[in-house]
Amino acid sequence: MQPSKIPGLIADLDLALANLQRVASHQSEVVDAINRETDFFLRSAAGVVLQDFYNTVEKTLQRIATELDGSLPSGEAWHQQLVQRMTVAIPGRRPAVLDQELANTLVTYLRFRHLFRNIYGFDLDWDRIEPLLVELPTVIEIFRVRLDEFRRFLLVLHSAES
Repeated sequence: MQPSKIPGLIADLDLALANLQRVASHQSEVVDAINRETDFFLRSAAGVVLQDFYNTVEKTLQRIATELDGSLPSGEAWHQQLVQRMTVAIPGRRPAVLDQELANTLVTYLRFRHLFRNIYGFDLDWDRIEPLLVELPTVIEIFRVRLDEFRRFLLVLHSAES
């Protein structure tokens, strides 16, 4: 990786961390609205929050793959392959970004995002959404910690190259 790209990648990770905070805030708003709002509102709002979370995750992993790995996976299952690739260290390039447990959890959110994008809002099933929404703050925190660790790796790498 060219040393000049590391500061930009660090900035992108900082943006992802800020976006995760916004998603957490929106998750809290939706949870607070339970028992006050209609089912349609809750399902739609929760779906948007879950989609925003996974979009933040995927864009972050895409940036890492592009800058450090040199490419994105290809083919129909590239989204899942991207998550799995991040569980593996690439010697001489980067450590693993995710552990397997977090990767498995993220794939659950990926599947929901795919569903959310491909059905009507009135077809969303609250029983499927609620566990993802309730667990989201924990998942955000685990992902945030992993991003912070990876960001520290980049700072050390950048210092060594400068």
